[in-house]
Amino acid sequence: MPPVPRPIQVLPENVVHKIAAGEVVERPVSVVKELVENSLDAGATRIHVSLEQGGAKSIVVADDGHGIPPRDLPLALKRHATSKITRAEELFALHTLGFRGEALPSIASISEFRLESATAESDPVGYAVDVKGGKVGELQELPMSRGTRISVKELFCTTPARLKFLKRPETEWSHVLDLLTAMALHHLAVEWRLEHNGKVSLFCPAADDPKRRILDLFGRETMERLYPVERKVSELSIRGLIGHPNFSKRTNRQIYVFVNGRFVQDRLINHAVVNGYRGLLMTQQYPMAVLHLEVDPAKVDVNVHPTKREVRFSNSNVVHHLISETLRHALDRAPWREAESAEEGGKVALAVAGGFAFAELAPRQTTLGESFREEYARGIERALRGFAPGALGAAPAVASPSWREAPKAARIGALAFSELRLIGQLNATYLVCESEGSLLLVDQHAAHERIGFEQLKRSYLGGPLPQQRLLQPLSFDLPEHEAARLRACLPRLEAFGFAVDEFGEGSFVLKAHPTLLRDGDWVAVLREIAEEMEESSGLAGVEDRIDHVLATMACHRQIRAHQRLTEEEMLSLLRELEGTPRSYHCPHGRPVMVEVEAREIEKWFKRVL
Repeated sequence: MPPVPRPIQVLPENVVHKIAAGEVVERPVSVVKELVENSLDAGATRIHVSLEQGGAKSIVVADDGHGIPPRDLPLALKRHATSKITRAEELFALHTLGFRGEALPSIASISEFRLESATAESDPVGYAVDVKGGKVGELQELPMSRGTRISVKELFCTTPARLKFLKRPETEWSHVLDLLTAMALHHLAVEWRLEHNGKVSLFCPAADDPKRRILDLFGRETMERLYPVERKVSELSIRGLIGHPNFSKRTNRQIYVFVNGRFVQDRLINHAVVNGYRGLLMTQQYPMAVLHLEVDPAKVDVNVHPTKREVRFSNSNVVHHLISETLRHALDRAPWREAESAEEGGKVALAVAGGFAFAELAPRQTTLGESFREEYARGIERALRGFAPGALGAAPAVASPSWREAPKAARIGALAFSELRLIGQLNATYLVCESEGSLLLVDQHAAHERIGFEQLKRSYLGGPLPQQRLLQPLSFDLPEHEAARLRACLPRLEAFGFAVDEFGEGSFVLKAHPTLLRDGDWVAVLREIAEEMEESSGLAGVEDRIDHVLATMACHRQIRAHQRLTEEEMLSLLRELEGTPRSYHCPHGRPVMVEVEAREIEKWFKRVL
């Protein structure tokens, strides 16, 4: 029997508060985030947070902001009461972190809550109000300097079912630590302090230099592996620090992104950051980045999630593209080598033309209808038109993306591979070289893969890859699921230099292969390409697929691990590597070169301590 329908009725106020609290407060870190954002909006220069048992027992947030006048204290505990906005139109031009007016009453409805505050006018006298069982108490007078102090005890005491979803106190504390670390990376003028069970776990004084704040939070090693990046296009500007590709982790928790000063954990932006490192990171590895985005508030909606941790852009494709290309352009300069080159007097060697394994061909200007290349380029051009000149002035000319640029003979900050002294080959896999004060090992497999990838990509962007006809066409059969996959991408294979026809149910014939690839297991290559083409979609997906397909093709090259090379072959490989973009990593993100300083070797032999 279906249940008897109940009459529609207005929910009691205490139930409404608890529903709102369920949206805003997921765990202790949600409380800290709301309270800290209020402190920042109040102009605080000192924010101190204290936790007990991960925040489940007690959360105290104290600041030295401008405070709340006593007449407004009861109003601050009513739903949708706020000083941040007055009209609906202001929702689309926000300049504060908080604006909903739900945080304080929602938190107070599920805890033992106390609000203390003093303004410059009332200092040294402040006022306090308690909330217990959802009831707001009377104002109390107390001695207090300017600022606000909020105490939240016994979190979820009125909704005990929520307590079982909390993790161990150490886990909840770590989430708060991550949040305050992120906040501190943007708000440099604020002194931050976090205590847990009476012990200080985070303290950093106010700073005027982002690198100084990195030093306080992460230490010198991290600071030295971060490099500045900056770009401005119309209403969007990007600035911040990005990490060395080798300084990657298995989670994205070290990607810190701020949109108009708001710390967000947005999938689109995180994907754009990782996409900027494409070809420099191994699978499921994430870089460290601290990025500050300034966008016209009218073109970003921060009101799409109750906790305001996600945002929505009016033209997300443009934002994704500009973030990716800004990072990619900066990484193409290999800033870690650029710094070393500056210290050495800026010596840059010219690349020597080489011709080992991959023949260099002039790009052909042949069009290919609905090719991936044109699809991607048209999508970006359409997207860029969405960013009209605005408050930040006329849009400057957008620099050509790195994937369109012809390779330069000498790249700023590039290592002079051709000037290395070749010692020999280790395990028929690594070239052993010597530079001034260092020993270098070069992975011949990864190096040759990067060279081939860049040549294939350069040729592809000029038109379909040149083909080499087979004297004897190659026939092969595939299982039905693989045959269906290959059949779906047959029209696009010509762009990659393959000519393949279906010859029957599950049977195919290969008539031509890319000229740039001399030999290979063509059936295996076609299987991998078909699988790559089946994956992902959308604007970023198209570019990803192009790179993945070309990387797959480059992987089927002549130089492999455990292959003996002559001295001339090794020297030729080093010469070609020098003129190759992103020569420090293979297309799959593995390092091409490992450098060991002479001083480190001396430590091994106890010559120095």
